Amino acid sequence: MIELRKAKLTEVKSILNIIQDGQSFLKSQGLDQWQNGYPNESSIINDINNGNCYVLIDNEKIVATAAIIYDIDPNYDIIYEGKWITDLPYVVIHRIATKQEYRNKGYASKIIELTKEEMEIKNIYSLRIDTHEFNFPMQKMLSKNGFIKCGTIYLNGIIDQVNKRFAYEYVAKK
Repeated sequence: MIELRKAKLTEVKSILNIIQDGQSFLKSQGLDQWQNGYPNESSIINDINNGNCYVLIDNEKIVATAAIIYDIDPNYDIIYEGKWITDLPYVVIHRIATKQEYRNKGYASKIIELTKEEMEIKNIYSLRIDTHEFNFPMQKMLSKNGFIKCGTIYLNGIIDQVNKRFAYEYVAKK
């Protein structure tokens, strides 16, 4: 049985291992995303304490993780070279990663699927996510899951290549 649930502080080490797998994968793809010491233990603990860190469990094993935030993201206030599809309240997914041995088995898509189900229960119909402009595996996964590329955002309002991200939105049918 596959379950998406909030992470516990006792799972920080397992989550960090998944994040480190993601960092290695991104580095192997020539991407500078996640190569500056972030995400790290402090950010994971902060996500858990804020109720935003989730783990995907399959057969009692943590196979993937993500930060799922039911709140606005200031990084999404200004979008360049496009616009958001809606102005509806939205959910944000950040720091989605799959453990190396479970990669390419649909677990990231499962996190998105289960998040869509939960947000619709809460009457939220927009899901936003961003990724590095050259993170083609992530972009492919987002397209496969019904996301539309809306434009470009810059992390923390810093307009440079390091902080440039492509912004995506999925809008559920009411």
